[in-house]
Amino acid sequence: MKLRNILLAGVLAVGFASCDDYLDVESPSRFDFDYVFSSKDDAKLALNGLYAKMLDGNLWGDKLLSKFTPNSDLEFASSSKELANGNEYRRFDMDREHGDANLWKACYSGIEACNIFIDKIRNSEYYAEDDAEFLQMLGEAVVIRTMFYHELTWYYGDVPFSLEPAYNRSGKDQELFPVVDRHEIIDTLIQDIIKVAPDMKFAEENGGSDRASKEFAWAQIARLAMTCGGYSLEPDEANPTSYGKMERLTNYTDYYKIAAEYCDSVITSGKHSLTKSYIQVFADECKGSVAATNDDPIFEIPFTKGNSGNIGYIQGYKVDAPDDATTSSVTTYGKDDSGARLHPLARFLFDSEDARRDYIFAMWKYSNKGVPSFEPNAYTTYNGKWCKLWGPARGKDSEGNTGINYPYMRYADVLLMYAEAINELEGGVAGPNGDKAKAALTAVRERAFKNSANKADKVDAYVANAASTQDTFLKAVLDERFFEFAGENMRWRDLVRNNIYGKTIFYTFLRMLAVAEVTGAANGFNDASAVVSLYDTNGATDEKWDNVPPLVYTELDVYTNLNVDWFPNTEVDMLHIFNLYDRNRPSDVKKYKAETMYEKWVTGDGYPSNEVLYSMFGYVHADEYGNVSIVENGSPRAVNNVPSTFPVVRYLMPYPQSQIQDAAGAYVNHYGY
Repeated sequence: MKLRNILLAGVLAVGFASCDDYLDVESPSRFDFDYVFSSKDDAKLALNGLYAKMLDGNLWGDKLLSKFTPNSDLEFASSSKELANGNEYRRFDMDREHGDANLWKACYSGIEACNIFIDKIRNSEYYAEDDAEFLQMLGEAVVIRTMFYHELTWYYGDVPFSLEPAYNRSGKDQELFPVVDRHEIIDTLIQDIIKVAPDMKFAEENGGSDRASKEFAWAQIARLAMTCGGYSLEPDEANPTSYGKMERLTNYTDYYKIAAEYCDSVITSGKHSLTKSYIQVFADECKGSVAATNDDPIFEIPFTKGNSGNIGYIQGYKVDAPDDATTSSVTTYGKDDSGARLHPLARFLFDSEDARRDYIFAMWKYSNKGVPSFEPNAYTTYNGKWCKLWGPARGKDSEGNTGINYPYMRYADVLLMYAEAINELEGGVAGPNGDKAKAALTAVRERAFKNSANKADKVDAYVANAASTQDTFLKAVLDERFFEFAGENMRWRDLVRNNIYGKTIFYTFLRMLAVAEVTGAANGFNDASAVVSLYDTNGATDEKWDNVPPLVYTELDVYTNLNVDWFPNTEVDMLHIFNLYDRNRPSDVKKYKAETMYEKWVTGDGYPSNEVLYSMFGYVHADEYGNVSIVENGSPRAVNNVPSTFPVVRYLMPYPQSQIQDAAGAYVNHYGY
C-alpha cells in the first residue's frame, strides 16, 4: 500500500458550533516532514482536517449506512438476481474481484492523516510542556484514528496496521504496513485511548458533542472492547476454499471487563441522560441543531450543510424530484432518495406501544407534486429516523449534502453495552452489578414507553422477567438494540459478536418464505401462524404473523396532517392508513383504497417472488418451489429442516485487488476469496 500521497487534511469546510458555522481546514501542502506545530492555530486547523476525513461519502455520511450494511432482520436491501453476481455485499454475494477500494482508501487516508498529526503534535514544544489544549487535541486525534481502524477490522478482518506515519517507517514513505491480527490491532487501540483519555475534556467543556471528548473516549474503549471480546470470522489458512470459522479469544472476558469498566465511567460521570424523547433526538439533528452535551448523543460526526453528508437523504420518506410548477409544502424540501431501508417484517417485532415503531418505519412516499401515496415496494421499508422533512425547507432543487450530523456514539449504546457485558461476566444479573445492568436496560426501554398506558408492564415487569436467566437477559438486551438502533449499522455486528448471525439470517429468510407461501396458497394470512410456527422465529410470537394484513386501506383524497408525535412536521400532508398492523377492514370501504403488500411476494403462478428467494443469496436461498439451500464454503446444500448448526456468514470483504497488486503478494485473501 503506497501512502506517499495521502493527505493530512481535506479541502472541505467543517462546522463545529453548528451546521452553518464553517472553519477553514489546513492543507498538507503547508507541512513538510520536518515541520512541527509551532502555534496552536496551526494545530487546530490541522485537527479540523482529521474531522474532515470522516466526511468522505464512503464512510458515515452515506455508504456505511447503505452499501456497506449487510442484510439482517433489520437493515435490508432486496435483490431479484437468481445467479451469483459477485459484487452484492449486502446479500453476501462477493468475489475476489470486488473488494471495495473506496472504503479501504477512505479509512487509510484518515489513518495516515491522524498518524501525521499525532507525530507532529508529539514533537511540538506545547506537548513537551503538557499544554492542556495540545493534550486535548492529541486525545481527539487518537480517538478519531480508532474509528477508521475499527471499520477496517469489521469489513476486512486482519488488516495492514501502523501507528507511525509513512515517512517515519525506516525513512521510506512507500514501505508496506504489515498485516496484523485484528485483536492485536484493537487491543493496541484500546491502550492508546486509555493513555490519552485522562487529559481530555468532557464535551460540555470542549464545545459540544461534535468534538471527541473524555466521555466519547471512554465509550469508544468500551465499543472496541466489546468487539475484541466477541466472536469474529477467522481465516482457515489451511483450507483456501473455507469461508473461515467463528471464534472468540480464550481471554475474551478480559475485554468484557474493560467494556463494563469504561461504560460505568460514562454512566457514573452523570454527563449524559436520556431526557429527550427518542423522536426529538433525531428530529433535532435534522433541524441542524448540535445536540446538547448532556443528552443521548455522545459524539456526532459534524457534517456541513451544502457540502457533505447524505444523512436524511438516504433515509426518510421518499420524495420524488419536485415538479417546478407545484407549490406543495412537501416539494420545498427537495428530493429525498431514501435508499437505506429496513426489513419489511421488522416493524411487526415492535410492541404497539413502543414510541420508536411508527417513527422509524415510514410507510408512504411523495410524488413530484407532493402527494403522499402508499409505498408499493413490499420488499423494503423506508427508515424515518432521519428525514429532510424534519428540518428546515431546503428548496426544490436540494438533494444530498444535507449537513445533518450522524450520532456515531449514543448514551443508549453505552447503557446497553454495559448491560450485555455485566450479564456475560456475572452469568446473569443476580450478581453484584446485576441491579445496575437491569437499570441500564430499563433506562433505554423507559424512554421508548414513556407515554405508554401500560408502562409498568412494558418496562419494569418486562425487565424483571428478562432477568430470570442469563440467556433471557441477553436476548432482551439484543432485542432492545434491535429496537433502538434501526438503520445505524449495528444489528449485524451485534449478531456477529454473539455468534448468532447465521441463525438469524436463516430464520429471517424462512419467515419471508413462509409469508410468501401462505399468501400464494391461501390468498391471505389465515394460516400464517401454522406455517411460521414450523420454525423458531427468534422470539416472535405466532400472533404477530397472524396480524399481518393481507390488504392495507388508505383513506381516499384525505391528506391532512394528523399532528402526531411520530411525524414531527406539522405542515406536510400525511397519508391516512387504517390498518398497518392488523387485519381489520374499515366499515365503509368506499372511502378507502385497498393497497396490496405481501401479495407481491408471490408470482402470478403462486410461487414466491425472486426478491423473497434471492435477497440473501450468498447465505440462504430457495428455488421457485420453496426448496431451501444454505451456503457453506461456497457450496449450496439442501436443507429440509432447521440445521443443528449453522454455517458461517462470510460478512468480510476481500482485500481490494489494487492493494494486493501493489503489495506484490504481501497481502493474501482468505475466506474462500
